Amino acid sequence: MSNTQYQYNNTIGTKFVPIYTGDPISSLIATAGATIFASWTDWFTSPAKDANNLINSIKPELERIDARQRLALILATSQKISPRARDVGAEKLFLYYKNQYREDYKFLSKEDKIYYNDFLNNAISTQADGNNFWANSLNAMFTNNEINYNPNPINNLFQPSGSNQAGISPIVIVAIAGGAIFLLTRKKRKK
Repeated sequence: MSNTQYQYNNTIGTKFVPIYTGDPISSLIATAGATIFASWTDWFTSPAKDANNLINSIKPELERIDARQRLALILATSQKISPRARDVGAEKLFLYYKNQYREDYKFLSKEDKIYYNDFLNNAISTQADGNNFWANSLNAMFTNNEINYNPNPINNLFQPSGSNQAGISPIVIVAIAGGAIFLLTRKKRKK
């Protein structure tokens, strides 16, 4: 399987440049951002309307690409939205992404998820709230369990978040194992 993937974007009418897997997410964001350009006249004269148009134009592409490219396209698109429409971006782009692609966290690296959360945290800390901008941005973030997700169930028993996917604490698991060993050794002594 090739490390280079080509995608054609019918919505915007541009060809994606090669994306090499394994690169930092920031390089994918730059690549995705290079493919987004304004083809309409009077672009950015109505920030909310323009943000909605831009977001709607990438939605078909989001369905066709993998989780990592999708995350890069979301972040690149957000950088093209006017600061005056950041509330639209938080709701219609970031929150939409988080709700529509609920399983993406399983396919993204921990570093990519942290980068995404840091991006949203930076927006919250540098921009004023309005029209639920902060709340939508916070709700669009990956949770600690999603960030620390490990597809290997054995490793999930001891993940740093303090519980596995079944919600059992590693301390409880160790206590059960210790109790079982104690009972087995105690039973042997009585014989």
